[in-house]
Amino acid sequence: MCHVEPEVTAVGALAAYNLVQNLIIPDRAYVPANVAVTAGLVTFAVKSGMPLDAMGLGRAQVGDGLRLGGAVAAGIGAAAVVASSTRRLDRWLLDERARGHERGGAAYRSLVRFPVGTALFEEVAFRGVLDGLWRRRAGAGSARAVGAAAFGAWHLLPTFRDYPAMAIRNGPSASMRERCIAALSGAVITGLSGFGFAALRERSDSVAAPWLAHAAINAGSYLLARRAWQAAEG
Repeated sequence: MCHVEPEVTAVGALAAYNLVQNLIIPDRAYVPANVAVTAGLVTFAVKSGMPLDAMGLGRAQVGDGLRLGGAVAAGIGAAAVVASSTRRLDRWLLDERARGHERGGAAYRSLVRFPVGTALFEEVAFRGVLDGLWRRRAGAGSARAVGAAAFGAWHLLPTFRDYPAMAIRNGPSASMRERCIAALSGAVITGLSGFGFAALRERSDSVAAPWLAHAAINAGSYLLARRAWQAAEG
């Protein structure tokens, strides 16, 4: 029987789930499905001999992670407040995906969907499980590179799919070429951001740090876009 290393299995599982998440799972199941897959990935890694501490998920590491991540998140929040007061930025923030949401929907996205469904899942998957497995196999440098590449590739399909809605200047008539360029550019940017999240994880030895930073970026971007739409539509 062919033996597949656990780190390779993890990459394959994430690639398969990327298709399932973007093409099959309905929006209402996004958060519970991601939470379930998060638990499955951690269980798989533990059964492969990977301690929670090695994935940045140990209890002793949480405090340092929360402190560092909280400081970074506070800085991101302050930058968002400044950006929200600069009306000249509004036209660059008019993302259709943040349009027309009432307070309840906005609260759900800001406090549950982005922090739990997106940031927690992606940080545990890429900076926790994948990083730990590849670090054991090939060292820290390879783990960072593989994690960043996988994180960038993870965003190819959703960026391609959602590009027409991402900003009002794009519009529904975005060409195939424009969408491909946007997807590739987005993958590069998110891949590079993966190195930043990995640095937070390594400095604090905890996934909690990049999780809080990631959640702040996602929720802050959403709230800025929602505020821009409210201003534009009066």
